[in-house]
Amino acid sequence: MLYAPPAPPAGTTLKRALPSVLLIAVASLAPLWGVLAQDWSVLAVVFVYVADGVADGLTFWLRARRAQGAASDEDTKDRVLVSEFVRTYFVVVTAMALVLYMVFSGRLLKPGGGVPEGVFQPFTTWQFWGVVAGFVAVRWFTYWWDWVRGAEAAFMPPAGVVAAPLRRLFVLQFGVLVGGLIVYWPLRSSGAALVVLVVLIAAAEVALAVFERLRTARIRAAVEAGVRVELRRGRRG
Repeated sequence: MLYAPPAPPAGTTLKRALPSVLLIAVASLAPLWGVLAQDWSVLAVVFVYVADGVADGLTFWLRARRAQGAASDEDTKDRVLVSEFVRTYFVVVTAMALVLYMVFSGRLLKPGGGVPEGVFQPFTTWQFWGVVAGFVAVRWFTYWWDWVRGAEAAFMPPAGVVAAPLRRLFVLQFGVLVGGLIVYWPLRSSGAALVVLVVLIAAAEVALAVFERLRTARIRAAVEAGVRVELRRGRRG
């Protein structure tokens, strides 16, 4: 009879992941500084999240390449899977960046009949690029904290690795597009509405990060349970 491995305590899992989850929350709320103190445009806000998506995709590409949880006879299939992930992910990110640029720069939509003033101004400030650098740094820290320090490469298969960033990509990027459109068009780039958009995106980022940590903990428990079964069988033999 086969028994499902016990689910790891959620509290223990989240305690271990707390540093990376807190950093993701702080980084996701950082655009509030630009909205409140620098009067960022909708275009600047959404492109910060595009930069975050690029950094996230690059770190997960490294995770997928170094994942060792699959059997060696599936190496060829895994390489194809990782290659398809990279192609799909960055094609979607590039397409989304072009759509966001065309919409929120005033080239396609002009609230009030004209291009919004100062739409590109945030891109010339160090504050904007500082927030972008913060997002990149957080993604690399979570890669080190969860993957290198947490030794997740030993049990995570490539198929399990590439699912998380694709899910986050479609949820967040399309959420940014829809939310940005509401703020930009009917609400005429209202600062209060931009604040609400940033808070909602930050909540989604944290929820997805927590979900992924719990999912990884379940995979680890399942793999460790399988190893224990194999060890018992070996001793009996």
